[in-house]
Amino acid sequence: MEKPVVLNVRAFAVLVTFFMIGTSILITPSALSFDAKQDAWLACIIGVGMNVAAVFLYVRLGERFPQQTLVQYCETILGKWIGKAVALGFVLFFFLLASLMVGDLGYFLTSQIMQETPMEVLQMMFVLVVVMTVRLGLAVYTRAAVLFFPWTLLLFTILILPLIPKFQWNLLLPFLEYGWSPVMRGSFSFWGLQEMIVMLMFYPYVARKPGRKSAFVTGVVLGGAILVLTTLGSITVLGTTLTTNQLFPAYTLAKNISLGHFFERVEGIMISIWVISIFFKIVLTFHASVHGLVQLLRFKEEKVLVLPLGLGMIVMSLMCYPNTIFIKDYLGRNWAPLSLIFGVVLPLLLLVVSSVTRGLRRGKG
Repeated sequence: MEKPVVLNVRAFAVLVTFFMIGTSILITPSALSFDAKQDAWLACIIGVGMNVAAVFLYVRLGERFPQQTLVQYCETILGKWIGKAVALGFVLFFFLLASLMVGDLGYFLTSQIMQETPMEVLQMMFVLVVVMTVRLGLAVYTRAAVLFFPWTLLLFTILILPLIPKFQWNLLLPFLEYGWSPVMRGSFSFWGLQEMIVMLMFYPYVARKPGRKSAFVTGVVLGGAILVLTTLGSITVLGTTLTTNQLFPAYTLAKNISLGHFFERVEGIMISIWVISIFFKIVLTFHASVHGLVQLLRFKEEKVLVLPLGLGMIVMSLMCYPNTIFIKDYLGRNWAPLSLIFGVVLPLLLLVVSSVTRGLRRGKG
């Protein structure tokens, strides 16, 4: 992104929606059911609300520095050295997130579809496509996202409508059997898996129009609605126990579709939705880390770093993803607190410090 790229608000909302869905459409129902049991759908709704609240914080920060990315106004607000240290922390967080998602993709494909294919081969092929996409630039892959978006919604509709007659609403009872504590714990874990802070790296490239702020919220709400419906379907069709014990309950849910014994085995639809959404989320997250590092190092262009960092992402994904038991325990215990630091604490700190600095300048004036 050497030159300013202007995205329309609709395209930005599409990117946010894909980012919101990301890996969550496959793994969220299991994590929510583990914490909140049959109230997982409620935890998902509250988690979406938490994301909306966080987006209002991000928009407030982004509008205060409309021409700068997150990395740039870290240095503007906190000074050269502290700002660079905080910005580097964000860059490393984005890079780790992209690497973990590559690991998610590799494990899912090798465990569910291509059991005899080495995971490293699939990851290298996928990362190669990601590297090529990032080199083409934000404007190009945004147009691709806008093109794929209606088809993704259509596929999700085809997937969810045949399941509605199979919903067993009694599986949602008893309501709040274990109280609010597990529901809120599940909501916090759900919020930690979204990492919407990444989108602040692209917010300056959105056209400054009245719908700019609402596009961010619209994308979160639309993506959240898809996740709520997926979680609700998993609980009311599979039940709490099966949803909790399945690594990818949404994929299992798709296998339950059967209309007249001729419309069935459509789990390929779920795979398509997930691969498209995780592809764009990895592209955005990886691009955010590359672009942030370029701005930190004051490079003139980012293409020189894309391929080396892409290779590093493969290595990082293999290091961070030894097996599913380890990664599930790591995400369950550590990821939400880590996301809290980068998703709330540091942005709130930036907003407070910038407000204090602005107040002091006005006072002197």
